[in-house]
Amino acid sequence: MKNYLLLTLTALMVYTVGFSQRAMYETVSYYDVKTPQNALDESINAYKVIVEIPYTLTEEEVRAQSLEEFEVKKANFDNVLKESKEEYEAKLAGYDDEVKKSEARYDKEMKDFKELSLIERLSLTDQGKKPKLIVPAKPRYVEPREPVYYEPNLNDHLIFDSQVLADGIKLSGYERGDGVIFAINISKMVFQTNGGQTFYSQPTKLTVLNGATVIDEKSFDEEFKFLTSSSSNTINLDRYEKNNVNKIMNDINKYINTEFGFVPFSTAIKIGYPKNKKREYDILENAKIKAISAYRKLKEDSSSETRDKVREDIMSIREIWKSELNKIDYKDKKAIMNKEVAKIIFFNLMNVDISLKDKNQAEETLSLMQEKRIDLDLSYDEKIRFTRLEERIYKL
Repeated sequence: MKNYLLLTLTALMVYTVGFSQRAMYETVSYYDVKTPQNALDESINAYKVIVEIPYTLTEEEVRAQSLEEFEVKKANFDNVLKESKEEYEAKLAGYDDEVKKSEARYDKEMKDFKELSLIERLSLTDQGKKPKLIVPAKPRYVEPREPVYYEPNLNDHLIFDSQVLADGIKLSGYERGDGVIFAINISKMVFQTNGGQTFYSQPTKLTVLNGATVIDEKSFDEEFKFLTSSSSNTINLDRYEKNNVNKIMNDINKYINTEFGFVPFSTAIKIGYPKNKKREYDILENAKIKAISAYRKLKEDSSSETRDKVREDIMSIREIWKSELNKIDYKDKKAIMNKEVAKIIFFNLMNVDISLKDKNQAEETLSLMQEKRIDLDLSYDEKIRFTRLEERIYKL
């Protein structure tokens, strides 16, 4: 009886394994592109940046000023040396008098101390207040160092090149040239001290132009903001201002890319395919290979032409999957193209439609899969996966 049950269980396991289709997966990383919130007109394919700044100081001027100050110090060094020796001689001449004053002061303090009661003396001694003879240190001559020239720290000076600032602005998805214009006007930084703290404002205006038409306007650092808990007369204002100009330019760069840029970002997609041990699923495995190859072409710096070609390739692969769906026999578990294969294809279609950001196409795939939900008989994990993809489609 036991042998019979064992044979029956074994046969059932073989039957289940033999006619259930194991799904295989391959994940590929690629660079997708974020859609801008305020897309520019399709006729625009280039951009130009113009920056106006209130700063005229140059590196050459700072170095020349630093060298001039060094030459003055060098020329005056003999006087500094002479004055230091005279100051030393004066201190040395008065040293004996300083010693005598210290000794006289000590003698008086000791006299007063001895006149106190024993308890008072003990109390002062415990408090470390017993008189002590403190003899001043004898003056020692330290010769001043001869001036040495050091390159000035350019970070401490308001040195800017408007063209360098303009070159730092990059609009993802577009080339530099004649097209949309980003005009940036930066004002001087204004400091305000309040309660020992320093606040600042540096009104900066960004104007986006297409020809003479204003597309967008945006102000930065217009309102006063907290800068530091120190008073403005105790800090290096130029350094704070220089750092803030760079911060404003970074803020502008982020803003224009959020509004108008096609910014690449790293992501991944998982493509499923059935185990193809008997070469019964060559079409699906080849479709997987083509899909993986297509997504691998999407690099961070891929051109719009490359992305358009990849999209065409992926659309062709979708047609292969849709064609294979027509071969599915949802009722026969023993069929080569059974419901397990259908699940693989449906999930591939949903993932790909989401990656293409094609809402209509994705909703069409979703609707088709919903019609087959009963026949597909999704497992608990598959239902969770389906729901997550469904939510992503609704958000497209």
